Amino acid sequence: MNPRLSDRYPLDWQTYFPKPATLAVEIGFGNGGFLVDWAKRYPDWQFVGFELSMESMERAQRKLFREDVKNACVIHEDARLGLREFFPENSLTHVMMNFPDPWPKDKHRKRRLLDEDFSEILGNVLRENHCYELVTDQQWYAEHAFELFSASKYFSVDSVELNPPRPVITKYEQKWREMGRETYRVLAEKKAIAPVARLLEDSEMPHAFIEEAVDAATVKALEGFTGNTDDQLFVVKSVYEKIDREGFLLQVIAKDAGYKQDFYVVINHNSSGRWLVKLDTTQPPYRTPAVKMAVWEIGKEMNRRSGSK
Repeated sequence: MNPRLSDRYPLDWQTYFPKPATLAVEIGFGNGGFLVDWAKRYPDWQFVGFELSMESMERAQRKLFREDVKNACVIHEDARLGLREFFPENSLTHVMMNFPDPWPKDKHRKRRLLDEDFSEILGNVLRENHCYELVTDQQWYAEHAFELFSASKYFSVDSVELNPPRPVITKYEQKWREMGRETYRVLAEKKAIAPVARLLEDSEMPHAFIEEAVDAATVKALEGFTGNTDDQLFVVKSVYEKIDREGFLLQVIAKDAGYKQDFYVVINHNSSGRWLVKLDTTQPPYRTPAVKMAVWEIGKEMNRRSGSK
C-alpha cells in the first residue's frame, strides 16, 4: 500500500480489504514470518504491517505472494504516523510489537516508540477492551512498558508475563525458547478513548500563485529559505532549474512535531500562463501542516522578492 496517494484520511479500509471489520496491526514485522503466520491463522481478520526497512518490505511481500495471503498488506511508514492518521477511532482489534529495538542508551531515548504520546494514539485507534501487545527479550523494556500503561487512564495492565504461551511466534522466539532464553510480554487493554489531534484530516492540495515574472536568480536565492512555528518547520535545501528553463524544482525538508519528510516543490507555468508554486506529484508527501506551510510561504516569499525588483 502507498497511503501517500490517498485523498482521504483516515483511510477507507473497505477499498483495500473486502471485510475490514476486524483490523489488526503488526509494528516492525522484520522478515514478515509472524505477519504471514498470523494472517493465515485468522483468515477472517485483515492485517496491516508497518516497517521502515526496505529490505524487510521486500522479504515480507515475497512471503505474502508466495503463500497467497490475501488478508494482509504492508506499508513502508513510521508506525506512529501510520496508526494516528490511517485508522479511525475505535477501529483496531489488536496491535502487536514483536521484539522491537529497545534503544537502551539514554542518548537514544527519543528513538523509542513507546512513550506517552504513542500510548494515547493506541488509546484512540484501538477498540475498547482490546489490546496492545509487546513481546521482548529485554526485561527492563517490558517493565518500562508496564509502568507506562499502568500510569495511563486509557489502559489497564495486569503484569509483566514471563515466557507467555502464544499461538503464533516469531522464528527468533522459537530459537530463543530452544536456547532457554526468557521472553516477556505486556498486554495493555484499552478502557477509555484517548483524544488525538490528527495532521491529515484536511487533505487540501496546497498551491500559490506568483504575481510577477519569475527569473532564475530570484528562485535560486531561495536555497536555505526557512519557516517555522511551534510545531512545524521547513527548509529549502536545493534549487534546480529545468533543462528548458521553463520551471524549477525545489528540494524541501519539513517536520511536523518530529515527523520528517523530504519532498519537492515545483515552480512553473500553469495552463493560463501564470507562475504556480505546487507540490511535485512524482513522490508526493503527506500534506501535513508543515508541507502546506512550505508551499504557501515559498509563494509569499517569491511574490515579495519579485515585487521588490
